[in-house]
Amino acid sequence: MNSRRPFLVAFLLTAAVWAGVAVPWALTDRGPAPAATPGPGALAGPNIAAEGRSRAAGRQALGMAWSSTWSATVPEGSAVPDAALGAGRCAELFTWATERSAVPRGTATAAFTLTAPENRGLVVRSLRVVKGRKLPPPKGTDVECLGAVDRGVPQSMESWGRLSLDRPRDLKVSRAVGPGATVGGLIETRTTDCSCQWWIEVEVWEGAKKRTIRIDDAGSPFTLAPPVAGIGAPAQGGALKYGTPDVALAREDSPGDAPSEPSVSASRLLAGNGQEMWMVADREVPEVGRLTANLDVPGAVCQRVERRLVADGALPAGRAAYAVSIADPSAREDLERVVDVSLKVKKTVREGPPPQGYGCYPAQWGLQTNDKQTEASVRLSRDTPHLPVLTGEPVQLFRETEDEPATGTVFVTVEAWDPDDAEYRFTLDVTVEDASGKRTHHTVDDAGRPFVLASRPDGMAPRHEKYAYYENGHKVG
Repeated sequence: MNSRRPFLVAFLLTAAVWAGVAVPWALTDRGPAPAATPGPGALAGPNIAAEGRSRAAGRQALGMAWSSTWSATVPEGSAVPDAALGAGRCAELFTWATERSAVPRGTATAAFTLTAPENRGLVVRSLRVVKGRKLPPPKGTDVECLGAVDRGVPQSMESWGRLSLDRPRDLKVSRAVGPGATVGGLIETRTTDCSCQWWIEVEVWEGAKKRTIRIDDAGSPFTLAPPVAGIGAPAQGGALKYGTPDVALAREDSPGDAPSEPSVSASRLLAGNGQEMWMVADREVPEVGRLTANLDVPGAVCQRVERRLVADGALPAGRAAYAVSIADPSAREDLERVVDVSLKVKKTVREGPPPQGYGCYPAQWGLQTNDKQTEASVRLSRDTPHLPVLTGEPVQLFRETEDEPATGTVFVTVEAWDPDDAEYRFTLDVTVEDASGKRTHHTVDDAGRPFVLASRPDGMAPRHEKYAYYENGHKVG
């Protein structure tokens, strides 16, 4: 047995580090204990807090809102895998990039927790970001997530504020934490010209004693570098407000000048409250069973299931609605456009075993989709090099702020009802014409890949789904 002890101790310590244990910092009455400043790629072990003292833990977070954009530079020599790019893939891209010591650009978000001692509470009075040593500007592949929301952060963790490394200041707060209790939050940090390490210092009162707690990235400082030009076209962020999934992008070459011509994007809309959801997957997705363990949460279960399936690579089936967004930075006075939309379709028959069918239905469900805002609908049945969807559709552009391009959106529904295991891959051809008669042509896909819609046999009912889930306690009508 004695010969096994060193092995067991090493195994348990390694498991604890990889499990992401809390990283408390030793405290003194004078301030935080000095911390090492390892290189950007170094992995530091945990600092164990003194008994009876507050402790803290932090990590990088993807974003705080559906409108957030997260960008970073991955060190040279790391090619972004295709599986981490496209609609609904921000979580995969963020995980892949942070595991390779990617440096956030322009803005970084930190999620943190503070835990009070077991025998007394604490009061948080202020926090600030501290600039560490300078780093060389990062070189490599730029990556970006539009609609970057970190779904691994509990919704109860509120934003505590935004701070800047360029203009440091104390953020005054007042948070009381009971004995042994934990409070969590998010801090967004920005810079325009600093390529450097940074961390958070929190001023707390434990009874009559004032202490300083340091929060960093599991023992290492956070990193941040100046912003880079956006990867996504202006139109790609336009549809996020309508319920489209996030979009993960990458760029290996140097950015060019900001586009002056109109840009066009298309994104599939996720199911909203009261809308049923149909999808197919190549394998069973066990996480869905955990999400549906409590179906008495109206308007939440089906949306969470769909996001999980999208992130796992599942395909929409039978019917899907798409937002086609137009952004024109040159539009000033003339804000009317005429839009033509057509599809280029390639039909394939799925090989191998039948896919796993998933359906999620709200209480008293009916055929409710995003059709209520759809300008046109088209049905797929075969290879079609040119399938018109909209012809001469008027679109009014709107400008929300003076420094953003004017944008407008049209909505189309695509259907695929077939008796066989067909899948349809398609791109969109979009033509935009302004009042002067100038026309621009755009080929639109799903972040570098064609959109895919799986067929669904006519007349299929919920009982035919291999996995069918029903929300309860909510009436729609």
